Amino acid sequence: MAGPGPPHSVALQLVERCEARLGPASAAFARRVFSMDVETYAARLAQYGFVDRGAVLDAGCGFGQWSLALATTNATVEACDIREDRVDFLRELAGLAKAPNLRATRADLAALPHPDASFDAVFCYGALFLTPWRASLGELVRVLRPGGILYVNANGLGWYKHLWTTQHNRSVGYEPRLQVARAFLNTWRYDQGEPTEPGVDVLIDPKDLHVALARGGLENVTQADEGCLGATDLPAARSRAFFEGTYGGDLGVYEVIASKRSSSWSSLEP
Repeated sequence: MAGPGPPHSVALQLVERCEARLGPASAAFARRVFSMDVETYAARLAQYGFVDRGAVLDAGCGFGQWSLALATTNATVEACDIREDRVDFLRELAGLAKAPNLRATRADLAALPHPDASFDAVFCYGALFLTPWRASLGELVRVLRPGGILYVNANGLGWYKHLWTTQHNRSVGYEPRLQVARAFLNTWRYDQGEPTEPGVDVLIDPKDLHVALARGGLENVTQADEGCLGATDLPAARSRAFFEGTYGGDLGVYEVIASKRSSSWSSLEP
C-alpha cells in the first residue's frame, strides 16, 4: 500500500484535520487505534487466518484500522459502521492510503444490507457487544458463505471491574465509570427483552455466545483470551495482546472464531 507516508501516520494526520468534526472523545480514540502501524493489525489478522480470502466484511469497523490491514492481504474488503462520521473518515483514509479494494458504507449490524452468503470471512472486533447482539450475530452468520470464518470478541465482567477501578482512558467526553453503569443497565434491559441504548455495551456470557453460534450453524468454535487465538507462541501473544484475558480474577476480554457449516441459519434471538 503506497501513499504519502505509512498508513497509520496518514491516519493520524487525518484525525488532526477532522478533530473539530469528530469531537474530543472520538478523536482521542482514533489516535489510540492509529498509534500502532497497520502491520501490527495485519500480523494479528494473519494469526487468525484472515489472509488470502476473497470478499471480507469488517463489521463495525470504527475508524478502519482493521479494515486497512484486511485490505493489504485480502481481495476485497467491505467495511461498515453505524456512525456516518466514522464511515466518512474511513472513505477519505482509504483514498489517501491508496486502498482501492476497500469500500466503507454505513450499516446497522442488526440489519446488514448485503445478500445472503456474500463474504468468505467476517471480522467483527469491538462492536458486537454494542448492539442487540443476537440479532447482529444472526446477520453476520447470514452474510457468511458456507465454509467461511467468523471472528467476534466481547468483554467479561472483569473488564468492567477494571474500567471502574482504573478509569482507563478517561478523557474529555468519556467517563469510564458512567460507561460501566450504563453497560450494566443496558445488559439488564437486554436480558429483560427491553429496547437497549444504542452504542452502549451489553455483557455477553461466553456460554450464551457459543449456544447462539451453534444455533446459527457454526462449528469449530474456538475461544481464547483477546489476541491469543491461533498463536503458536502463547506467552508472546499475551505480551502483544491489546487487553488482558482476566482482570481481578474475572473474565476480561475474550475472542471467538468459528466456521459456517451450511447455508442454513435461523434467528438467534431467544
